[in-house]
Amino acid sequence: MSAATLPHVRVPSEPATSAVVRAAGPVVVAVDDDGNARRLLRRGSEMAERLGVPLRVVYIWSDCRPPHCMHHRRCLRDIGEALRFVDTLVGNHLGEPGPAVERDVVHAADPAGALADVSAGASLLVVGETSDHDATGGTAAAVLVRATCPVTVVPHRPRSITQSVW
Repeated sequence: MSAATLPHVRVPSEPATSAVVRAAGPVVVAVDDDGNARRLLRRGSEMAERLGVPLRVVYIWSDCRPPHCMHHRRCLRDIGEALRFVDTLVGNHLGEPGPAVERDVVHAADPAGALADVSAGASLLVVGETSDHDATGGTAAAVLVRATCPVTVVPHRPRSITQSVW
């Protein structure tokens, strides 16, 4: 995390156990096509179960198309394809039993802004880093500043060549 981000990170003043008692909103996990979905979903599922709240899996979808979306590994054509993508990730990486899982696709050009909006009412927002470097990516850094709930940033781990596409 850069030094510029550090002053904006909120540190709870009360022990973590008090947060468990007050948790009411879902744990929101922001997934993408970067190969980090398994770690994100498992972390989110563990936290939702611990807090006794639902798990909400969110994918931020935009209308971008190559060559304008170099940051995506694939471009999803429409919201239906984006929902199928989320269903595939949930099906591949979350086992039963577990917390109730809500799935959502948010259509937005600004992922950080959309995730900040989604954070309203959430118990926790789980986002991932986009690379295996020490620096927090632009979206994660912006979410740390703008989110209205606690945020967990899950480190990126390079995928094995033998892992499935999603």
